[in-house]
Amino acid sequence: MKIFPGMHYTMGGLWVDYNLMTNIPGLFAGGECNFEYHGANRLGANALLSCTFDGLKGGPKIVQYCKGLKQRSCDSDSSLFDAEERRMTARLDEIANMRGSENAYVIHQELGQMMTNNVTVVRRNDELKGGIEKIHELKERVGRVGIGSSTAVYNQELLFVNQLTNGLELAHAIVEGALQRDESRGAHYKPEFPERDDENWLKTTKAAYSPAGPQLSYEEVDIRFIPPRKRVYNVDKTASA
Repeated sequence: MKIFPGMHYTMGGLWVDYNLMTNIPGLFAGGECNFEYHGANRLGANALLSCTFDGLKGGPKIVQYCKGLKQRSCDSDSSLFDAEERRMTARLDEIANMRGSENAYVIHQELGQMMTNNVTVVRRNDELKGGIEKIHELKERVGRVGIGSSTAVYNQELLFVNQLTNGLELAHAIVEGALQRDESRGAHYKPEFPERDDENWLKTTKAAYSPAGPQLSYEEVDIRFIPPRKRVYNVDKTASA
């Protein structure tokens, strides 16, 4: 059996407040899609806390928020929903009419291979820079994808291409954030910067979308209650094998 230290989802997630609401009013995020507790150190058993606390805390807060609304979605002007429906229909129609020479599944495979080779536990800046160059290449190629079927009914290829474009943006944010963070922390290790650097990098990386690429900003970590400390393992070298 091959043992490999893989990533647990995206090792991060959506920003949420104490009530599990994102920075979009009314949009809550519960479970492993937020980074409220674990941040970059997302490990296999963390889902238990996300499931237990988010359900216990988030569920009642969502109900409370809905009861406090002065206007509900069903009271909104239907033109708001109609406009979004037209936008998505136009987007899917655009994909359905793509007749280029590129294969979306090949692009997806190349993206995954690059992320596995360059952006797992050990991260080197030259490889991360190469990863960003590869993402730019794939973003250009995805615009020349060819769709085999233009039907709108159960068209998995159409939906795959739409999500592939989103995946490229997510990968771009992950690689750019990793490149800027010159330290080793949690599940990420940089040989050029083997130590944790709390003075410069005890902060959360945040990424916002822009057509030119992810726009990064940083948020200080609140350490009032639990000061950070180095994790050290004491090994008894005198113990017999």
